[in-house]
Amino acid sequence: MFDLFLNQAEPSQLRVILSGISGSTSLACWFVLLVPQLIEQWRLKSAEGISIGFLFIWFTGDIANLLGSVLAKLLPQVILLAVWFCFSDGLIIFSYYYYTYIYPNQLKKLIKRHEEQQKKSVQLSITNSHGETSPLIIQPTEERLQQNRRRSRRSRVSRKSVSSLNRESLAYWANMKGKLNVFVKYILPILFVICAGAVGYLISAKSSDNEPNNGGGDNNDNDEIAVLPQLLGYLSATCYLSARLPQIYQNYKRKSVHGLSLLFFIFSTFGNVTYALQILFFRSDWKYILLNLSWLMGSLGTIFEDTIIFIQFFIYNRNSSEEDEEAEQFPAHQTSGLGVAV
Repeated sequence: MFDLFLNQAEPSQLRVILSGISGSTSLACWFVLLVPQLIEQWRLKSAEGISIGFLFIWFTGDIANLLGSVLAKLLPQVILLAVWFCFSDGLIIFSYYYYTYIYPNQLKKLIKRHEEQQKKSVQLSITNSHGETSPLIIQPTEERLQQNRRRSRRSRVSRKSVSSLNRESLAYWANMKGKLNVFVKYILPILFVICAGAVGYLISAKSSDNEPNNGGGDNNDNDEIAVLPQLLGYLSATCYLSARLPQIYQNYKRKSVHGLSLLFFIFSTFGNVTYALQILFFRSDWKYILLNLSWLMGSLGTIFEDTIIFIQFFIYNRNSSEEDEEAEQFPAHQTSGLGVAV
């Protein structure tokens, strides 16, 4: 265990295993990173919560990361991960464009068509109503009124007898539902990612010589610092560090995090932590850290900014909860009588 704290240029078996598990867990986080945000935008039929500046700066960082990985001749899985980043960025940018521009136009056309159909149906009903006699209004008898009064008294007594029990049981089930939602929404996905990372490492370890997925090189013979890949690496780190700023400002300006997925930022933080540990577990000598400094800056720096967003979730959570309730009562993709879900 003590070799973890030594600056060894040659990693021990324990370091290799810990680095491999951390790298596989980070990989699992990155693969599912944008899924919660895509689901949130689909659920609300809106992308107003996420900043377009955040998306484009992040996409620029992923492009630089891909080019730097290819030029630095990193491991194939690292390059594939960079390709996946760019592909998933394209998905969420398309989702933003669709729910900001395409979907509202489609909804307006559907509403206009529905209003025209309603006008036609009203005109038809007015035409058909001419010459018809009004239905007879049957007045309730005195006996029926007395029966209604007796039923009303019995129901009031019944409600009073069970009201306290209902309040206690409702409070209990509301508390249980809240705990269950936290487990299903956050804890269960994180456990799934950790298990997927561990299983992924065990599978990869059997098909290789326990070669770690480190970010900036795979052995001691590849410690030469190439200028262009390093520049692209620092450009990528700069983009990752600055991408959160438009999102933080937008949350502050709106005083709300409505439309953002908390799990998205949890995955981001957990993925960055395990990514940094992947590098530091493998080797912790200064030469190796300098070689991977741009990747470490990009990972550890975004953790600080994600922490600010977590604080905003805590502060603005009440506003977002109220907006979520309104969205559930009046979803953006439903209008009265339309029955349309796009």
